[in-house]
This record gives sequence, C-alpha cells and structure tokens, in this order.
Amino acid sequence: MELVSNVQLAARVIQHLIAGGVREFCLCAGARNSPFVHLFEKNPHLKVYHFFEERSAAFFALGRIASSRHPVAVITTSGTAAAELLPAAVEGTYSSLPLIMVTADRPKKYRWTGAPQSIEQVGLFSYYIEVSFDLDEQNSHVSLNGLSWKKPIHINVCFKEPLLDEEPFLISPPKQELRNRFPESFPLNMAEEIENFVNRHRPVVILSTIPEKSKSAVVEFLKNLKIPIYAEGISGLRGHPDLLSTTIFSGEKMLAKLIDEGHCNAIIRIGGVPTVRFWRDLEDKRENLPVLSLGYNHFTGLSRSVLHFSELDDLPRLDVQKHDDIPQNIYKFDRDRRLGCEEILKRFPRSEPGLIYSLSKKLKDQSVYLGNSLPIREWDLAADFDFFPNRVVGNRGANGIDGQVSTFMGWSKPHVENWCLIGDLTALYDLSGLWVASQLLQRAFRVVVINNGGGMIFHKMFGKEIFLNRHNVDFKNWAGLWKWEYQKWLDVPETSDLAQLQIIELVPDPAQTTAFWKAWDQLWQT
Repeated sequence: MELVSNVQLAARVIQHLIAGGVREFCLCAGARNSPFVHLFEKNPHLKVYHFFEERSAAFFALGRIASSRHPVAVITTSGTAAAELLPAAVEGTYSSLPLIMVTADRPKKYRWTGAPQSIEQVGLFSYYIEVSFDLDEQNSHVSLNGLSWKKPIHINVCFKEPLLDEEPFLISPPKQELRNRFPESFPLNMAEEIENFVNRHRPVVILSTIPEKSKSAVVEFLKNLKIPIYAEGISGLRGHPDLLSTTIFSGEKMLAKLIDEGHCNAIIRIGGVPTVRFWRDLEDKRENLPVLSLGYNHFTGLSRSVLHFSELDDLPRLDVQKHDDIPQNIYKFDRDRRLGCEEILKRFPRSEPGLIYSLSKKLKDQSVYLGNSLPIREWDLAADFDFFPNRVVGNRGANGIDGQVSTFMGWSKPHVENWCLIGDLTALYDLSGLWVASQLLQRAFRVVVINNGGGMIFHKMFGKEIFLNRHNVDFKNWAGLWKWEYQKWLDVPETSDLAQLQIIELVPDPAQTTAFWKAWDQLWQT
C-alpha cells in the first residue's frame, strides 16, 4: 500500500479540483491545513482569496460560483471551523451551487475521543452534499466523475504529525480537464406534458431566480406564450423590454385578482422557488390551483405534487403558441394601479418603498444584489420599470439574512457598479463580509443599509414588539472599520459623489412608511 505524505495528499486534492473545473480557492489558513497553505504559497499562479472566518468565506464562494459558473473550493482547518460551512452548504443545495468544502482533520484515530480540535467531521453536512470523501495517507482517491454539480461536495483530509513532512512543490496543471463549466443542456423529455399544461389552462407566470445562461431562452419562451408575467426582481427579467406588453406592473395583489376573477386558472413558475407571498398560498387556501414548475433543480418549492421540469434552456423548442386571452381592460387596470402606486411613492418619498423607488432610478445598467426579504419585496413593488439594471440577483435558495454581504462580494464584477441592498439586521449578521474587498481589484461597491431600527418585516406580519429586535445602531463605524466611505441618506439625492467603496445608510421615516402602506391598501379598495 502506497503511503503519501501530507504535502503530497494536499497536492493531489488540489490537482483533482483543478481537473474538475475549480479555478478559485477560498483559504482559511490554520495549523491543521498548513500543507495546503504552504502549497498555495509555493504556487502563486493559483487564484486564492484569503479569509480569517469560514462562514463568510463559504458565502463568498457561493457568490463566485453564481457569477463565474465554475465550482469554487473553500479550505478550512479542523474542528468547529468545518461546522461554520454548514449554512452555506444548505444554501448551496437549494440554489444548486456546487460549493466544494475541503476540511482539514486530525487522524481518524482521534474521532470520538474528545481530543483537542477533533470533532466528527465526516457526516457533518448530512443531506446537504452530493458526495463525501474521507482521505488520509492510505487513501488519497478523489473522483469527481458523474456528479450532477448541483449540490456541494465535502472532501475531508486527515493530516498526521508532523504536518509539514516535506517541502511544498510546484503543482502542474492536469493534462485533461474533466469538466469545464456547468452542464449547459439536457434532452427535453417532458415536452408533451408541458405543452398540454399550457394549452389546457389559462396560466399566469411567476418568474424567480433564473441562471444567467438561461435568461435568453426564458425570454424567447415567454414572448411566444403571451400570457401575464409577474417577474420578481431577483429573476433579472423584471422590466425586460421584450416582456413589457404582458408584464404585471402593479405588484403581487394583481396575481390574486387574475386568479380570483377567473382570468387565469393556473400558475407557471419559472426559475427558483418564488419569494412572493402568493406562492405560499398554494399550500393551503389555493391548494387546488394547478401548477407547472420549471426550474433548474429538482425542488418544486411545494409540499404537494406538481408537474415539474428541471431544465430551462430548451424551452424555446416547445410548441406553445398562445393567444392573449386576457381582456385589455385588465391590463389597463394593472397599469392604472401602477400609476397610482407611483403617485403614492412620490407623495411619501421618505417611506421605505419611496426610497427604493428613488434609488432604483440610479441603477440603470448596473449590478444589483437584493439581500433579504424586505428589500426584495419592496424592490418588487416599488422599483422603477424604466431603469432596468444589467444584473439583479439574491441568495434565496433557503436563506434569510445569513452571509448576504459575503455572497454579494463574491457575486460582484469589475468595470460595473455593484449595489447591495440589505436591511440593518442583515448587515449586522455579516459584519466581516467586507474583509475581502481589498482582494477584489477594479470593483466599485455600494452597500446600502436600510436602517429602520430592527426587523420591521415582522411588524406587518405579527404586530408585536418582541419580534423586532429594536436597536439604535448606525453603520458609520462599520464603514470606518474597513476604511470605506460613508454617507447617511434621509432621502435619495438627485446627484451624489460616491467613492469606489461606499456604505450608504438609508434611514426611512416610519410615519411615511405607515402612511404609504395605508394609501396602498386604499388604492386597491377603489
């Protein structure tokens, strides 16, 4: 039996990852993973981001995967450092992002002993991985063949003492890459079922998260379909010029009107699981409403059985020519309500939706990251349709507020303004997320923190103070900690000078926010 050194074992893991398509590594350096650390130092041609905190590193990696369409590996030391990856593994599973988690470990004989920095790392990620490898000096085999690349992967590497048992050496690139990018397309094996569903019903479409590579296919499909479309902001297609003729402009309430008045009698969901509240009604009070689910993984987003297809790129091949059965007066009603909404937004410019409306006018052709429930829902309602961002995304597979700043940093791109809209508690939850900014060259960041003094989304849901986590924190010192510029906005200025690295604290007026929602509800009662 061939025994390999720690350094050889670490090098083999790196070579397997490169052969599998990994181009970037997030390294959380420590003693136990020092064979990896020394190899990266010896091989500066490998792209490495350095982190002191594992949870942030893993969420940053999710952002890089979503942006680059390549898997990214996070390398940690042992013990609870490995456990810090679990939240990102959960999100990676439900967002179909192949996060590769490489956890250093002590030798296997230490398991179940309580020895320092020894926990049971194998099995730690339970359901939230596609495959697990448990490596040591006797077993260095890793095979990434045949994977779906739609779930995280765990590689646990046991290192014996002494940790650095030989000098690090140059790592040669593999002769043949096993996998270049995510799978692009699969055979369309449910065409007849999809076509029959569309032709038998009068559906309305709900668009949620759509992978960048699939957007053109979805647009072509919807142009042929010619039925009402509710596009969530994180679909990246809200306000798309080719879809405006059948777009719902007036918000989620219009979905209920279309169904309740019999204009539509079914739902087609395209993309990720929708964040809109209407989707949850399909579990109970609308449990008999037919649903066709078209996503990019096997998750339907519902506990009941529905027709589901998990590939989007072949949609234009479907024969689904539909005549627009929706009376024009319904579209007029929708647009009239949108005009009424804009009048209310202008009347209460310092309300939370009013601030989002004004801010959205600055973001035409830019990159926008929506970081938690309230910004997502307020963007969907209030953002101006005439100012279409170049990219819009959110990390919403299973996520609420965890790791949002870190994911935004990973998702960012150079040569464009990258805007992140998050709530105050979400920012507090990921204060270390800005750490990596100095390693991301030629990027402009604008982190907008909507500071309403607590978790105000729960105020509308429950109306009880105990849910809100009230605070008096501001974010000036957060900006100062990372040497970012800071501005506090009570309203959105028409012009403003913004630095490359900027934190903007957006402070809504509670009275105007309350007045806005009251006027909005009254608009729909007329």
